[in-house]
Amino acid sequence: MAKATKIDKEIGQKIEFHRLLKRRSRKWLGDKIERSYHQVQNYEYGKNRVSASTLLAIAEALKAPITNFFPNKNDK
Repeated sequence: MAKATKIDKEIGQKIEFHRLLKRRSRKWLGDKIERSYHQVQNYEYGKNRVSASTLLAIAEALKAPITNFFPNKNDK
């Protein structure tokens, strides 16, 4: 498995931001995407990469456009 990159960490931070914005727990999100609380935590901390299909499931669970989870030019 490839090591997580800076972009993976940024995506994880955005997952956490949107989850907290919706006032949802890691357990809730994990249940929605069929992953454990610990796996959600690893995604948010950028320890594990998020696959495209999992990111889509996260976006759908949090009712946010998938593009919100990608870094943009203004994120520095």
